[in-house]
Amino acid sequence: MDVSSFLIVISTVGALAFSWASFLMNKKKVEDEEFEMMEQRILELMGRFKHVSSMRIEMLDKKINEIKKVMREANDIYSSLVVKMTDIMKLKEEVFVEEKQEEIEPSGEKNPESEEEMEEAEEDIGIEKKIVSMYDEGISDIEIARRLGIGVGEVRLMISLFRKKDE
Repeated sequence: MDVSSFLIVISTVGALAFSWASFLMNKKKVEDEEFEMMEQRILELMGRFKHVSSMRIEMLDKKINEIKKVMREANDIYSSLVVKMTDIMKLKEEVFVEEKQEEIEPSGEKNPESEEEMEEAEEDIGIEKKIVSMYDEGISDIEIARRLGIGVGEVRLMISLFRKKDE
């Protein structure tokens, strides 16, 4: 092999090595550019998601506040209705007691049935007083409900209503 052939082989091998190296470098640049583009796209999507989620959270907070406001209004209306119903029941019981007193015979003797009904009416009138007095004695609302045979919610309602009236 002569010198010229040797130089041709070396230059060919050098050209191939240079071509391969530049191909690999170019490929790495393309991959880096693609990676940067994907990274920018991910950051953009994350920013959009953050914006959308914060807007939805704000909307949910507004709805929660609206629901709380409506619940407060409903509770106020319910409380006023319960107070009015209690007043109506008291008036009804008073009328019932008055009617039973009118049924007493002129001779002064009482009708046995009306006497029992009057006692029941007096018991109903006094149930609120019983609840409040038992509560003042330190008896729990659950125990009061059990002793009087009524619901715990009714006991709590009566306590809260009559506490507010007394204050």
